[in-house]
Amino acid sequence: MARIDRPVGYKVEIIESERGWGSKVDEVLYFDNEAEAREYARAFNARNIARERHNKSVPDWYMRADYCGRF
Repeated sequence: MARIDRPVGYKVEIIESERGWGSKVDEVLYFDNEAEAREYARAFNARNIARERHNKSVPDWYMRADYCGRF
């Protein structure tokens, strides 16, 4: 995976959400191409959100990845 450290390229934000506290950006990742950024967000969400959809309820705490586009 071609993750890069400098703020150029394609941005993915990792969002932490907690009931009663709201949500915040926990981490920001940059990728050198759009396909890898979108795939990272898709795979992250598949691991972290699939369980909630199966249970049909929102947990007290969860994380998700948001693809933010070109930066």
